[in-house]
Amino acid sequence: MAAVILVCSQNAELYLLLAHILRSEGFEAHLAVNDDDVVDACASGELSAVILDCAAWLSDVAPLCQLLKDSGLPVGALIGENTRTQHLQLIKAGLDEGIARPLSPSKLLAFLQGISSRSEVSPLPNCAAAAEIVFATHAVVVSGKRIALSPMEMRILKFLLERQGQISTRAQLIEAVWPDPCAVESRTVDVHIGRLRKAFAGLSNLRIRTVYGAGYALECHDL
Repeated sequence: MAAVILVCSQNAELYLLLAHILRSEGFEAHLAVNDDDVVDACASGELSAVILDCAAWLSDVAPLCQLLKDSGLPVGALIGENTRTQHLQLIKAGLDEGIARPLSPSKLLAFLQGISSRSEVSPLPNCAAAAEIVFATHAVVVSGKRIALSPMEMRILKFLLERQGQISTRAQLIEAVWPDPCAVESRTVDVHIGRLRKAFAGLSNLRIRTVYGAGYALECHDL
């Protein structure tokens, strides 16, 4: 399941832009346009983090930030030149990250990818060299090495693990991993596989093999 990010904004254009960026990285964006929307979203228990658009929020954002922190949610705020006076109040309310406008997508994603969550242990089948992989939301631990991954790369890795040693076609990966398969091209799969290979470059017992004309296969090897 994709991590759900609540975007608190009354700027439709900004929300659509953020939703596109988040979706491309494996997150799911939900919109809140008033305080009641935020309260309802918190009550759902589905949220992983919240982004506050300070410039496009009619009520005071500091109490809202405090409410979100009391709910145990990581909070990032988009801070513009005309909203810097609110920054100190937000920090006092427990703000996790202030993201300056104009918006840098890389900083936004760095904040979201740094969110910690409860880890779970998943066995790595038929691999004597690495008995288990520990999955968190944005990282895995393989052979004692912590590796940061985006949510999309986490999904790809889990899918390949389930089919260890088998060839997974690009079409199979797109259908199984992406929320909107129709909007994804084969080249997008190659880019994410390339990122996974770079992340695993220091591991001699885990690799993703390209099967030309077919797809990819995850392989384990003894140390």
